[in-house]
Amino acid sequence: MRISYMQAIIDGQTLALQKERSATQMTLGDLIKFLESADSPKEIKGLGDLDSYRGYYSDLAFEPAVETKTATELLEQCKSAMGKIFQGYKGGDYVMGETTPLWLANYGSCGPRIVSIGDDGVIRTAQEDD
Repeated sequence: MRISYMQAIIDGQTLALQKERSATQMTLGDLIKFLESADSPKEIKGLGDLDSYRGYYSDLAFEPAVETKTATELLEQCKSAMGKIFQGYKGGDYVMGETTPLWLANYGSCGPRIVSIGDDGVIRTAQEDD
């Protein structure tokens, strides 16, 4: 019984901290809405594969990429991540959803948070402490 109780406390804390992060950066749901909007650029520069973020396993990180993706390709990638279970860097299963914060980082590394995407398709980031 104690393990379940302790896990519930940890899960609650994780969700509360994730909610704080999602207030200052783009989330998976925000990105999907943006890509579905008429204001979305046709191409987005610099977003590669998605992984669980090293800094917070319950968050997602796009690996930095040189290539450009179409908004349609990126939208498909993001929608496929909704409700999907990702494994944390050192273990654990995490379900990604609408309020999952987004980062820009190589697998196993920390990096800046994704704040927005400009009309030019360029990703705007900020360091976690900013």
